[in-house]
Amino acid sequence: MGKSYIQKKINKLNKKIHRAESQREHNKAWWRKLKLSKLKDKLNHTN
Repeated sequence: MGKSYIQKKINKLNKKIHRAESQREHNKAWWRKLKLSKLKDKLNHTN
């Protein structure tokens, strides 16, 4: 996985998190935040 691909995934996930929070879907937001942290770790390890 390339750096730009992971960044694109992170951006998409951020949008989904904000949408879930605005719709008060706390469970979805929580799972997506978990996934987001894993992606950020992966991004740090690719550098």
